[in-house]
Amino acid sequence: MTDQPIRWGRILTIALAGVVSHTFGRTSLAVLIPAMDDDLGLSGTVTGALGSVNLGSYLVGVIIVTFLAGRVEPFTLLRSGILVVASGLFVLGTASGTPQVVCGAALAGSGGAGIWLTTPLLASEGVPPHRRGAVMATLTATMGAIFVFVPVAATAIREIADDGGVWRQLWLIEGVCSLLLLALLWWRVTPESTTPIEGAFAFRSLTQLRGWRPAVGMYMSFAFVAASFSLFAGRAFENDHGFSRNHATLLLSVLGLGSLVGALIFGRLSDHYGRPRVMTIAMAITSGTGLLMLAGAEPWAAVAMFVYGATSFAYPVLTATFVRDQVDQREFTGVFGAMTIFYGPASIAGPAVSGTLADRTGDHAATYLVLAGVAALAAVFASRLPRVDHAAGTQTPRA
Repeated sequence: MTDQPIRWGRILTIALAGVVSHTFGRTSLAVLIPAMDDDLGLSGTVTGALGSVNLGSYLVGVIIVTFLAGRVEPFTLLRSGILVVASGLFVLGTASGTPQVVCGAALAGSGGAGIWLTTPLLASEGVPPHRRGAVMATLTATMGAIFVFVPVAATAIREIADDGGVWRQLWLIEGVCSLLLLALLWWRVTPESTTPIEGAFAFRSLTQLRGWRPAVGMYMSFAFVAASFSLFAGRAFENDHGFSRNHATLLLSVLGLGSLVGALIFGRLSDHYGRPRVMTIAMAITSGTGLLMLAGAEPWAAVAMFVYGATSFAYPVLTATFVRDQVDQREFTGVFGAMTIFYGPASIAGPAVSGTLADRTGDHAATYLVLAGVAALAAVFASRLPRVDHAAGTQTPRA
């Protein structure tokens, strides 16, 4: 049977929602943290706590969205999430002290759950299993493409203002862009209605997933790394290795470029060689980038950021695709949400542990050694996942 044409325009529009949750609401912190630190006098521990608040609020949002998943249309959850993130961005953009920054980070994090637990489902609507990896890689590729421009925009605005400490204006611009996307989604995307189901929040929804134990272990290990790696990169480049503010900021554009390239490559590879094998390789490479961060000189700093972006930013989509391969339309948000509940505590612990290590040791070497070790552990868990025959649409147990 011939595959139906893939609606790339619709997919790209939905993929932009991932920019709001992950680029604006989360990874922009890595770009703006050094300037926020200087302005507000934040220590490494407080910076880590800020990342933990952002991701802890995401966990709260995951619990709420997972509970509502069987009763509320995914598209409604998506639009609500964008609105909450936008409100957080405006709070950050008008903040005059640490309490407001914490509040804004919390709102930006919590709204991300409504976005990320629904975009993989909406983007893969009507897509055959053997093409999902390529299609869903578009989600991360779009985030990467936009993230490339965030550090560039921050640098340009600072040059125009002749002030390296500018950060509030970036949050406000992102807030306006989020609202414009919300209007575009309302106008251009009409999703199919799905049949409500009960009990989406039940833990049994996760246990129905084949290989759920190693999948949870893998996702928690990845969460620990992802929550910390880029968050402390700017501080490490500036404070440990003596890079200028503009140099350290623009290195995060290299990370975005890597995520753009890596998402497309790893997504397509997973269609041909299976999600578990590709995720194992990706996390093993991510472990190596933690060691590269210790070099403290170019070109290794740029290599580390590019490769980390290429491997780790593809990982959430690969994980979501692994889940989507096994569950039906409306069930996806409940199952993926239940799995993401485990992601939350690890993502909270990552920045807290990393920031405390940096304060106690005086640099970020120990932080990145720990992150390299945890990434290696994620690769071990990924290697234990069951394989899926995408061409036939059936699952085959691991040998």
